[in-house]
Amino acid sequence: MNYVQKYFEEIFKDFIEDSISKGIISHAEDFLAHIDNVEDISNYYVMSDAVYARMFEKVYESITSVYESAKVGYAEGFDLDDIGKTRGISRPLATHAYVEVTFFIENTVFEEDIHIPEGFIVSTSDNIEYVTLEEIYIPAGSHESTVQCQSVKTGSNQKIVAGSIDAIVSSNEYNLKCINNENSSGGSDEYTDDEYRYFIINWFKIHLKGSKEAFEYYFANLDGIDGYKLVPNFDVTGHSKIIVDPGTSYQLNQIYNELNGRVTQMNEDLLLCAPNKIKVNVYATINVDIDQINPYSLTEKEDIKSRIVQAIKVFIDGGYTTDNKYYSGLLIGEDFIPHKLAVFLDDEIPELKSINFTYPTTVQTIKDDEIGKCNDILIEMV
Repeated sequence: MNYVQKYFEEIFKDFIEDSISKGIISHAEDFLAHIDNVEDISNYYVMSDAVYARMFEKVYESITSVYESAKVGYAEGFDLDDIGKTRGISRPLATHAYVEVTFFIENTVFEEDIHIPEGFIVSTSDNIEYVTLEEIYIPAGSHESTVQCQSVKTGSNQKIVAGSIDAIVSSNEYNLKCINNENSSGGSDEYTDDEYRYFIINWFKIHLKGSKEAFEYYFANLDGIDGYKLVPNFDVTGHSKIIVDPGTSYQLNQIYNELNGRVTQMNEDLLLCAPNKIKVNVYATINVDIDQINPYSLTEKEDIKSRIVQAIKVFIDGGYTTDNKYYSGLLIGEDFIPHKLAVFLDDEIPELKSINFTYPTTVQTIKDDEIGKCNDILIEMV
C-alpha cells in the first residue's frame, strides 16, 4: 500500500465523523455542514479535535520528509546528495571562469627572456581576481604574452567582460600591464536539485565510458566553458567531434587529456575544436520619439543610441544586462533572429519605441559547428 500524506482538513473531518459515529458529539449540531462552510464552531470537543488534527498534520509532514528522502524523484538538498553518493555521482559544484589575459611591457625592451611561473594574480576594478594557469613567457626583444587565467573564486558572479582586468595583484618587478580582450567564459553556479536529479537517474549510463551521459557529466563539472556540442560518428571512421566554446588551445589540450583518461573507453581519436566564428552585422533604424510630448534632445538620443549598440553586443557576444545579470549571448549553433533581438532590446532600453532591421531582415542561419560574433553595428535614429 502506497503512503499518502494527509492534511489538516481531511484529518479534522475524519475526527469529527468518527466522533459523530460513536455518539461522542451530537448529530443535531450538523458539525460537518459547519465545517464545509468554514464557520466557527463553539464546542470544546470539536476544538480539541482541531488542535489534534493540526498536530497530526505536522507529524505527516515529518513522515513525508522521511518517506521522500530515499526517493530520487522527491529527495531534495542533502538527502539528494546522499543518494547521489551511493551511486558515485556527486552534485556538480560551481565552476571557475576562464579568460585569456595579455601581459605587455610599455616603452621598455628587455634583453633577456621574461619567465613568470603560473599563479600570477590579476584583478578587475571590482576586485574580481584571476590567476594564471600558464607561465608568462616574453622572449627577449618582445613585448607581450597571452596566457589562460582562471577566476580565484567560483560561480556566475565571477564572469567579466572584455577590458575588465587592468590591475596586477602579485609582485610586479617587470612593471607589466595587462588586459583581457574578450569576455570570460564559464563560471557557472552549483547545480539545482532538478539539474542534479537528471544525473542521478542516469548514474549507470554515466559510469558507462563513452556514453553520451558520461560526456554530459564531465562537461557539467568543467571549468571555463560556455558550451559544447558533441557530434558522434562525424566521419566515415566513426570518430567523435566536440566543438567547445570558446575552445582556447589551453582548454582543448586539457579536455583532450581528461576525456581520454576518464570518459572514453580507451584513447580514442577525438577531434576537438573551437566553433567557427561567423560575423553578425546589424543595421537598423530606430525611433524613440513616438508618443513623446517632448522629444528627446540630440544629446539624449546619442546616449540612447550608445546604449542600444552596447545592448546588441551583449545579445550577440554576451555580457551584463542593465539589471546586472549575465547574459550568455548566442550559443554554438544558435541562429541570429532579429525578432529575438528586438524583444531583448525592448527589455533593456525602455526609451526604444520602434526598430526596423534593414540587415539582416530575416534569420541568419548559424551551423552546428559555428557561433555568431558581433561585427558591424549601424544604428540610425529617425
